[in-house]
Amino acid sequence: MSKTAPTQMEEHLSAREASRRKELLIQIVSVLLAVVLVIGAGRIARPVNKIRRECQMTFDKQKIKGLPPDVTLFTKLGTLRGLAINVAFTRLEKLKQENRFTELKQLSDTLCKMIPRSPAVWSYSAWNMAYNISVCEYTNEARWRWVYNGITNLRNLGLVYNPKNITLYKELAWIFHHKIGDRLDDSHMAYKRELAVQMQIILGEPPLGQTTEEAIKAMSEIRDAPEDLEEWIKNDQEASAVVAKLREVGLEPDFKLLVFVARHMMKYSDFTPLLQKSQDEIDAVGTLVEKQQKAVGELQSIPEYKTLLAAIRRKVLTEKLNMQPDWMVELMKDYGPIDWRSPFAHSMYWATYGDMVTKGSLNIDPADSMNAVRFIFFALNNMARMGDIILEPDYDKPNKSFIQMLPDVRFIRPMHEAYLKFGKEQFGDDPKFIPGTSGPNYLSGHRNFLLEGIRQLYLTGEKDRIEEAKEYYFYLRKFDRDEKGGIKPQYKVSFDEFVYSNIFEALETYGQATTLISQSLERSLTEAANGNTEESVARFQVAKKWWQHYMKDIDNDRNARRNLEPIGTIRRDIALRFMTFPYNSPLQKNRVWLSLDLPTRQAIYDSAYPQVEKQCQAFKPPFDPDKVMPIPPEHG
Repeated sequence: MSKTAPTQMEEHLSAREASRRKELLIQIVSVLLAVVLVIGAGRIARPVNKIRRECQMTFDKQKIKGLPPDVTLFTKLGTLRGLAINVAFTRLEKLKQENRFTELKQLSDTLCKMIPRSPAVWSYSAWNMAYNISVCEYTNEARWRWVYNGITNLRNLGLVYNPKNITLYKELAWIFHHKIGDRLDDSHMAYKRELAVQMQIILGEPPLGQTTEEAIKAMSEIRDAPEDLEEWIKNDQEASAVVAKLREVGLEPDFKLLVFVARHMMKYSDFTPLLQKSQDEIDAVGTLVEKQQKAVGELQSIPEYKTLLAAIRRKVLTEKLNMQPDWMVELMKDYGPIDWRSPFAHSMYWATYGDMVTKGSLNIDPADSMNAVRFIFFALNNMARMGDIILEPDYDKPNKSFIQMLPDVRFIRPMHEAYLKFGKEQFGDDPKFIPGTSGPNYLSGHRNFLLEGIRQLYLTGEKDRIEEAKEYYFYLRKFDRDEKGGIKPQYKVSFDEFVYSNIFEALETYGQATTLISQSLERSLTEAANGNTEESVARFQVAKKWWQHYMKDIDNDRNARRNLEPIGTIRRDIALRFMTFPYNSPLQKNRVWLSLDLPTRQAIYDSAYPQVEKQCQAFKPPFDPDKVMPIPPEHG
């Protein structure tokens, strides 16, 4: 062995030891760095999770309370999920082209479960069902089924998984406003009837002439009802006794009880006494239903029964419709006696609720947020035009129900105030903004709405409504200026002259006078048909005033070519048309018949009765024409 061998060995061992020390140092540093990173990750986990929740990158466990197994499975497919999604979309289009709608819905549901946090998929699925598939069906029932599938898909699932996405709220509001509320779909009236009947079952039948305060009180009772129905029944002795009494006659404290109350315990539009019944039918009804009616009737004065109904209504609202009673009450306090049987009420609800719960979200779309205000305007405008809903429900075939949507002047002031509020919020910083107005962007729409509102309020004939109309007239006189900032000529007159120029100028010709007077008399009978006696009398007085205004200016018409028939004769002819018109319900015909003076009933009985008889027999169950239209006394 050479002398250099020990030296080389020593160098090798020394290098080896140095390498080991270096590796150990690296390991120690790595471990320390890993510890630091783990600690750092732990410190930022909470803010990161907060951002993930705000961006909807995770589920709200408190709200969902555990994902369904199929959704959990689909979210764990990893990279295969992307391929499955592409295949599903391709298959969806093919199924739509082949009109295989049942399979399409099943695949659409599966696709939504694959990517439940993708708002675009939920929006596509709901739109496809509510718009594309529904119009391919031929019956109202089938069309409504697909429209409602689209609604429930968004409302009960999409929004649960994406509660902070304003776009989905906007899409849902649009379906209610456009598909159900508007007139573009041939089956829009069937949709309106279906929704109205459903909401009347859930919330109960509103009384005729319900005031704003009464409407808010009724909704507040539902809001304040026990949230946990089962726990309340278990712990409240009186509530348990009420439930036990109901169960004795086969009624459970659930949605079916609401259906029974709607069907058999109606207070304000019960047409049962007018029905034509055989003795066999009378005997058949006098069994279980009669016992149930008696039991419920005995419970109606007990506070716990009323609370029970309110609690059931609350539970159905929150679990079946995913709606919050507290927000419904807030909207009614802000905007008036909202009738939740109206599609525009639901449009307003989802637009405003979505805007409220998504404020401050990182993924908010400013355009979608702005649309929430537009939906408020749409809803209030439509409720002012047709927010007074008269419903005679057919619970077996809801789309065959009788529904009438009349103007409701109570929404004119909330609309005016909404213009002022949101105009200031959105355009208050604009140099062109004038305090006290709705801003330059809303001015035209605001002005046109008030002009129409003044006419509506004046035509009611009610003193308070006319004073409200004066208020809007002076508002327009102050703020609706010409290009130079001066008062427009149309406002340089008194209020009465302004009204005359906008309404009474139409009374200058025979044709227009006849139309306006007839319309007012028709509205008078419609109000009588709906049980609004005071409004009916006020409308008749307006028609009489117009008749007198027209007739006073034709005294020099020697040949009486421009003379109108006496006001009583015109009303007689309109009453005959009302009684024979097939779309007026038997209950309405009965109310109008009883409101007519004796000479009018005697004059039209022979002409009207055959048609009324035929129409009464066409209803299922049939009505008794002699009860709907009893023969007048001393009729020859």
